[in-house]
Formats: sequence, C-alpha cells, structure tokens
Amino acid sequence: MSRMLILLLMISGMACGNKENVTTTNLVTKFSVERQDPNLDQQIQPLLNQYFAVLAHLQVEDSADLELYGSNMILLADSLIQQDLSLDTATNNAAVQGLINIQYEMTAILMESNPEERIKGAQMLSLQWVDFLAAIGYQKQTIYIFSDNDECHWMGLKNKSKNPFKNEGALIYNPVQVLQELK
Repeated sequence: MSRMLILLLMISGMACGNKENVTTTNLVTKFSVERQDPNLDQQIQPLLNQYFAVLAHLQVEDSADLELYGSNMILLADSLIQQDLSLDTATNNAAVQGLINIQYEMTAILMESNPEERIKGAQMLSLQWVDFLAAIGYQKQTIYIFSDNDECHWMGLKNKSKNPFKNEGALIYNPVQVLQELK
C-alpha cells in the first residue's frame, strides 16, 4: 500500500511540475504569400499593436483599458478602410474585408457586459486576425499561433505565450503554427 501511495505522489508531483502545454490543433487558413505588400504591412502595424493590447487586458478586472484599446482598434480599422491600402485590387479587397470583420468583432466585444461572452468574442477576434493576416500575406514580423486544449486560438510575437482567455497561472503554451507557414 505504501508503495502505491509513493508512486501516486511521484506521478502527481511530475504532473504538477509541468508548466508547458503541448497542443496539436492547427488552423486551416491559407497564407497568401502572393498578396504580400510591405506598405500594407506597415499601415496595419498600429492596429496589430492594439490587438495585442486588447488581449493583454482581457483578464483585468477593470475594463477601462479594454474599452480604450478596443475603441482605438475600431477607430484605426475604420480609418484604414477609408484608404487605398494596396495597388493590387485583390489584396486591397481582402484587406478591407478583413478590417471590417475585425471591426465588427471588436464592436461586439465592447457591447458585451458578460465577461465569459467577451472572452468568446475575443477568441473570434483572434481567428479574424489570423484570417486577415493570412489573406494579405503579412510578413513584417513572425506571428506565432497558439491553441489550447479547448481549441481556442490566439496570436503572439514570441514563441511562448500564456493563454489570454484563461487565468491558468504559470502554464506556458508553445505555438502550434507560424502564420507565414500556413499552407
């Protein structure tokens, strides 16, 4: 009996010591390298920065910063939609549609008062971002795509990330894909 107890303690100790999560869920979005436009990449950079700020403030109790960054994202997207984003018509159309989708998702998040629904909206926002960046062939910097066991996806600039949708303590995720390698 004592051997069984020691074995169980060892197994639970090893399980608790693992602070990295390995997932294998991949997205099925195609990266359009032929649409890549360095000027467009540069134009959307401030908007991408707002996305990362929104994710950073999802779990914060005070939602004022989430409102601020979300509103800024909506305004930046609206401003970009009004511009000629690319000389290539197909790239421009893909960019405008992606920006509209991002704008709608962020608006829905800000309209929601239920924190769980905001998290679901942020998960959809992340998927819209992946589709948008893949559709325009974004290459300014490497974008890592993460996924948890519930198949929630998000993006990051580093190859390690905490889940922005759940407070999981020290659990660190490895990327399941790199945006620029989506096939």
